[in-house]
Amino acid sequence: MSFKIKDPNRDIAAEVPQFMTRMERLWFFAETHRRAVIVGLLLLCLLPLAIGIIVWLEQEKEEMALELHAQAVQLYRDRPFDDPEKANDNLKRAISIYREILEEFPRTSSAELALYFIGNALVDQKNYTGAIETYQNYVDRFGHNGILLGLVYQRLGSTHLLNGDHENAVKAFSQVLATPDALNKDQVLFELAKLEEEESQPEKALAYYQELFELHPTSPFANEASIRVKAFEQLEKGDQGGADAGGEAKLGQERQEGEEATEEKEP
Repeated sequence: MSFKIKDPNRDIAAEVPQFMTRMERLWFFAETHRRAVIVGLLLLCLLPLAIGIIVWLEQEKEEMALELHAQAVQLYRDRPFDDPEKANDNLKRAISIYREILEEFPRTSSAELALYFIGNALVDQKNYTGAIETYQNYVDRFGHNGILLGLVYQRLGSTHLLNGDHENAVKAFSQVLATPDALNKDQVLFELAKLEEEESQPEKALAYYQELFELHPTSPFANEASIRVKAFEQLEKGDQGGADAGGEAKLGQERQEGEEATEEKEP
């Protein structure tokens, strides 16, 4: 009697008949690798579920952050002039909630607004150094949003002025003009022109006013810019006698009227 010796290294796949159909080969592969196939199918079924859970959790975070943001905005606005103590307390509470949003929900859309409003609130507290740092932090973290970035740079420039730093104020305002999506370039041009007037630089001021009037003719600041340009042109002509003094007086009067007319339009 003859016996066959079992070879443990024998390749089972090599014994599969070459005439098997593609479907039969696929079924044979599944049977041979049953465990791996089952695990793969389970993962394939669980993947959409995992994605759905992640999306749901992110949506929950967005809603929670929005609720906190609404509370902070309410406190920020509710600052009665006849009750300074309550106004100051509400401002502190608003800042605290905005910081909570940044810490607990840093990747939500509310976090971006929270950082901006923290800077504004610090300005209201006259903490100009803290506000400048906050605005700069916004630029570093959320510089992709051109529309809000323009407002941040404008606020940054105004805060530098309050802090007595004219040079950095001009740099911040100039960044607004370099931001493609900024919607407040007309107001910033007006601010830059006023700064140059205060620094006794009429030529630079005139250039800003002309740029404002030419690039933003429908702006609420364009009318004032046009008046200022005409006033500068009249000064340049220099009538005899007291024309220069009269022109300066008229320029000062027109500037005061223009600033009063546009004061309510500034953010």
